[in-house]
Amino acid sequence: MQNIRKHPTHFVLGVGVVAIGFWLMANDHFFMWPPEAVGIFNDDVWGSFFVLDGVGLMIWVADEGRSIAWNRRLLTTTAGMMAFLTALQFLTWVATGRYMSWISNAIITAFVLILSRGSDTRDE
Repeated sequence: MQNIRKHPTHFVLGVGVVAIGFWLMANDHFFMWPPEAVGIFNDDVWGSFFVLDGVGLMIWVADEGRSIAWNRRLLTTTAGMMAFLTALQFLTWVATGRYMSWISNAIITAFVLILSRGSDTRDE
């Protein structure tokens, strides 16, 4: 609990990314565009990447010897995955007219970037 109090934003982000991953794995017909890649984007592998990244963030919070290098890698991976998900959902909305949650994902991406900017890098 003490470690969560030190890094609550990392922990909440980890829980949220895990939830997004499970959501993507549970919904096998979530993406419908582009038609050529629907099978790839709806594969559970994408959701698994989110789950692994979120678990990694939570492990980083629990670890007493928190590596700043791992923090950078995890936040970079999270930002990249969220940016990709946001862009895919935005383009799906533009191409099909079916609204997807790209706005909330854009906000999460911005949150990750702000968190990354504020992370301490003085020790490494």
